[in-house]
Amino acid sequence: MTKTEAVKLLTLIESVYPHFLVKDEMVLLWFQLCSEMDNEKVLEKLKAHIRKSPYPPVIADIAVFSLEETDTWAALQELVFKGHESIKGERGHSSPIPSHWSAEYTSRKTV
Repeated sequence: MTKTEAVKLLTLIESVYPHFLVKDEMVLLWFQLCSEMDNEKVLEKLKAHIRKSPYPPVIADIAVFSLEETDTWAALQELVFKGHESIKGERGHSSPIPSHWSAEYTSRKTV
């Protein structure tokens, strides 16, 4: 997305949401982030947001980054693996429920 397209995007948001104030810092941030986005896809998301929300969007609401599906899938798998390993390391085992919890919440009575 070009700077001109980003300005048009912010102008559209401002015209739909009168309380949306565009500040210099905000414009610079949107310029930086929008430069990596596809203008048409962002506009589609913005139009969908406008139809469903009375509040102006934040960047995350309308952002569309062009990553290949395989890159996204690989990144997601890596995050899940790292999270699993982190949890495993904190507990010392891979059980999702600590052993003292299972005794407390089991339907069977133990003697």
